[in-house]
Amino acid sequence: MDIKNVCVIGAGIMGSGIAQLLATHGINVNLVDVSDDILRKVKEVIDKNLQKFYVDKNKISKEEAERILNRINLLVNKDEAIKDAQMVIEAVFEDMELKQNLFADLDAQCEKDVILASNTSSLRITDMATKSINQERIIGIHFFNPAPVMKLIELIKGKKTSDEIVEKSKKFSESLDKTVVTVNDTPGFVTTRLIYVLCNEAINLLAQGIASAEDIDTACKLAFNFPIGPLELSDLVGNDIYDHIGLYLEKELGNNYQPSPLLRKMAREGLLGRKSGKGFYEY
Repeated sequence: MDIKNVCVIGAGIMGSGIAQLLATHGINVNLVDVSDDILRKVKEVIDKNLQKFYVDKNKISKEEAERILNRINLLVNKDEAIKDAQMVIEAVFEDMELKQNLFADLDAQCEKDVILASNTSSLRITDMATKSINQERIIGIHFFNPAPVMKLIELIKGKKTSDEIVEKSKKFSESLDKTVVTVNDTPGFVTTRLIYVLCNEAINLLAQGIASAEDIDTACKLAFNFPIGPLELSDLVGNDIYDHIGLYLEKELGNNYQPSPLLRKMAREGLLGRKSGKGFYEY
């Protein structure tokens, strides 16, 4: 199946990045969010990104940037947006009940050959699909931020996801010039489970006064050849996001994943990182 029409639900950082990526590869995208104002602002950001990182660097022409932008259609009506979609990718907030209800609704409305995918970074696909009838077509397609740049896609096979859907999703992901790893369903999968532990332990080191934030990050960057330190990364992703992920992993996998008390405190106090202007660093 040659997928040319995709609906992306949720126009946050990940949803908008996925929409830009898909449109860059010639795919028509229906991007859905709760208001026209949100969608208009998101499209303006995508336009600026195309100009700054592609047109200004002579990677694409101004005309090609316009064609990419024109492939992204903005809709607040989800039911309208999914009508001609061959794949639906949800990128809504990491809340299990919200995603379960969304997939149940999509499953009831979409034709049975439509692939239903989640961009979740941590929640189990099997649990997400429990309220749906056709659970074999529900899969995790985990993009990384920024989606147009990062080369990896983590493909997550739920317990009832069919091999056919896995294969179609893999071919689709590879058509976006991504490297695909396929993992079985577990909380946090491979990438989030590993990076959360690293970032959480770095926060514990800081809380214990072992070293400064700058020195912890510098040590990781130079010792392990990381492009960004774990505390810088936590600020980039959002300390509230890592706190939310940690609570979920602790519940599902045990006390080894308990969020650092300092991480919990920062999330409560709104020290979220880049998006709030202050976290482990000031922005």
